[in-house]
Amino acid sequence: MPSFSDVKYVYDPEALKIMGAAFDTVCQAFPPDLKEHEGARRRLALLILRHMDRGEHEVARLSDLALLDFMRPLALERR
Repeated sequence: MPSFSDVKYVYDPEALKIMGAAFDTVCQAFPPDLKEHEGARRRLALLILRHMDRGEHEVARLSDLALLDFMRPLALERR
């Protein structure tokens, strides 16, 4: 799970709107068993925060990056 060490704690309303839209977009792509899974949702939120803090501010790109990072450990487990 991503750590909080590189996450900012203050976001303007527009940034919150972008992060919320990215979060909702990725959650819609989750399989049914993950949509309400607290741990999965928390991990996704941290990934979105990390990419936002690294300068990504476009909803589609933020969603794509967060989903790819979210799925990466699952893909490695299947090897």
